[in-house]
Amino acid sequence: MLIIVSLIIAYSLTSVYSIVLLGDRKLISGNLYEMKNILLLLFNWKFVLSMTLAVITRLTFILLNNAILKIDSLANAATTITLFISLVSLIFVVIANHYYLNEKLNLQQGIGAFIILIGIGIMLKQN
Repeated sequence: MLIIVSLIIAYSLTSVYSIVLLGDRKLISGNLYEMKNILLLLFNWKFVLSMTLAVITRLTFILLNNAILKIDSLANAATTITLFISLVSLIFVVIANHYYLNEKLNLQQGIGAFIILIGIGIMLKQN
C-alpha cells in the first residue's frame, strides 16, 4: 500500500506541475496559430519541462497500474481503478492553480474535489 500511496503522490506532483507550467499566461497568450509562435513555444523552457513531467506522469500511471494489478481484489479492474485514483491529481491542480496562477476557487470546485476523494476511498476499500 505504501508503494501505491507513493506512486499517487508522484503522479499528482508531476501532473500538477506539468499543468501549472503550461498555465502561465505569458506562455499561452498571443496568437498560437502562427508557426513562429508555435516554434517559440516548443523551445520555451517551461514547455520543455512540462512535457518532460508529462512523460514521467504517464510512466507513473503505468507503475501505479502495475501495483494495483498485483492486488487480487482489484486486479480485474486495475486500469479503471488507476484512472480514478489519478483523478485525485485534479484536486491538487485546482489548488496549485489558485496559488501559482492566482485562479479563484469556488464552492462547486470544492464539492467536486470532495466527491472525487469519497469515490476513491469507496473504490479502494478492501472487503
